[in-house]
Amino acid sequence: MGIPDDRFWAHFLGVDPADWMTPGVSVAPHVGLRGYRGFWCFRRGQTIVVSAPEPWVERLNQITAECHADDLLLPQFWLRALPGDFERAVGPAFQGCLDPTKFKARSTAAVRLVRDADALALDEFRAACSSDWNMPDDARLWRHAYFEDGIITALAAYRNWSDSAGDPCVITRPDGRGCRRGSAVTSAVVAAALSHERLLLYQTLESNLPAVQIALSLGYERYANHLAIRLCRESPET
Repeated sequence: MGIPDDRFWAHFLGVDPADWMTPGVSVAPHVGLRGYRGFWCFRRGQTIVVSAPEPWVERLNQITAECHADDLLLPQFWLRALPGDFERAVGPAFQGCLDPTKFKARSTAAVRLVRDADALALDEFRAACSSDWNMPDDARLWRHAYFEDGIITALAAYRNWSDSAGDPCVITRPDGRGCRRGSAVTSAVVAAALSHERLLLYQTLESNLPAVQIALSLGYERYANHLAIRLCRESPET
């Protein structure tokens, strides 16, 4: 379990897959995150990989060599360590992985693919979600919605991370949460992605307990967690 994920994340983070078996902290220049003005602290078990812009690698090596590994997943640590460069933190985030043989489908007749004719229902759904709307613009494949009397109460879609891997993204209408609608639409997207032999990732904030529960209910397991730090500048001051 986890071997395809090990390979995907090793390539994404710019390390060797065997590195997941070596406890400790390493800093690597961005590969999958190239162009991102910030860095990720990605923890799998006892291994932490910090993916960073090339100009920041040396500075982050100095910081990580002098701290406790657990501190690297704490936003307040980075605020103290980089007071003039810290813009904001995103996370910690839950990163899940799915063994296809352990997928637990949650099918229902209320869920179907979204069609062009559903444009008005989609607009109404987005308006109902209002400030809670967090569906990434690039999550468009295999969109499924939960329909009740023509009204969409939950929506999920697949987001590509690469040609072979991606994750389901889900949002539920605020007045329709807690009734497994999110699990149902996510299940449909996962099933579609698995039928196309995709590696299924899953990413959400650790604080978003309902979203984490959706993943676990479908058979996902925790693979890692990570913290993203957005920086104020492209390179550290010299």
